[in-house]
Amino acid sequence: MIDFKDSRFIITDKKSNTNVHKNIQAMLNDEERVVEFYVSEKFPVPSEILFTTKRIIICTYEDPELPIFSFLPYSKFIAFSVKNFNQDELENELELYSYYINKMSFEFPGRYDLSLIAKLIGNAIG
Repeated sequence: MIDFKDSRFIITDKKSNTNVHKNIQAMLNDEERVVEFYVSEKFPVPSEILFTTKRIIICTYEDPELPIFSFLPYSKFIAFSVKNFNQDELENELELYSYYINKMSFEFPGRYDLSLIAKLIGNAIG
């Protein structure tokens, strides 16, 4: 299970949305779609991180046969910050704050454009 208190995920790769596992696709709500799909290796176990139109889905693989899914609706966050340089040598970071989990960070080393993710979260939390 994920310890959400001050969690930090370091993204190692971006995947094509067409590679989303069918188990995850089956869990999407009506009219929900995957917007961004990433892999994180530095968390205590490998993780897949999906940003959908409504929430973040984190799939951790402590046991490859029994993945653990965590669902974080954007509407439950109270604030967020984005550090987005969009240059190869600089890191990009998304920090999300909630009453329930304090702070959750996603670090994106290299060139990533986080503007769509920021827009989705911003629309959900006002």
